[in-house]
Amino acid sequence: MMGMEGLNDEIGQLYAGALTAIARVDGEIGPEESARLRELVGNRTKVAIDYEASFFHKVRPDELAAAAKNATVSGRELGKALAEDAVALSTCDGDLNGREAQEIMRYLRALGCTGADISSVTRELDQWLGELHA
Repeated sequence: MMGMEGLNDEIGQLYAGALTAIARVDGEIGPEESARLRELVGNRTKVAIDYEASFFHKVRPDELAAAAKNATVSGRELGKALAEDAVALSTCDGDLNGREAQEIMRYLRALGCTGADISSVTRELDQWLGELHA
């Protein structure tokens, strides 16, 4: 899977912000989710999660996709990493719920992911793959 070490801080912050937005879909981020979020972001990039900034500014799917394009990062590869991490984050405190899955799919659609891209890293989103073309 894609390493994010070569990405600039902006993409790393936006990536962390996207994961934070996905985690917040079902309410507050609990201690277990917070720890898992820090771990996942730390595995992909060297940025620190700015929870305060993410509270005031929710990273939008189009914002992440535009930043990836401007940084000449493959949106699809970034999306595959996001799919893998977002599912791991969403399932750390139970099952993946529909609201989380729909939020994940919004990001993956903006990043240009295909169903095959997503299925190559997780099968947890299979029932929502139709939303890629919604």
